[in-house]
Amino acid sequence: MTLAANPPIEIPLERMSLANKLALREALDQDLQAACQNNEAGGPQDWHFEVLAEREKRLASGESRLMPLEEFIAEMRRTMP
Repeated sequence: MTLAANPPIEIPLERMSLANKLALREALDQDLQAACQNNEAGGPQDWHFEVLAEREKRLASGESRLMPLEEFIAEMRRTMP
């Protein structure tokens, strides 16, 4: 597996043992958790708040409605091949 980077990073997954893959996953999980706790991602993007505001507006006007999960699943089964 090659990760896009400069220079590209080669990770020989097909040659790694299960133990090494699990250790790599654990290291990535810990690093991602630390990045999230330090808010390195910068929090939600402005566009996300705009989308949420638009959805709330459509719900308030009656243009959209919330649907129970069971109803959604039934509708998807009816409409999807």
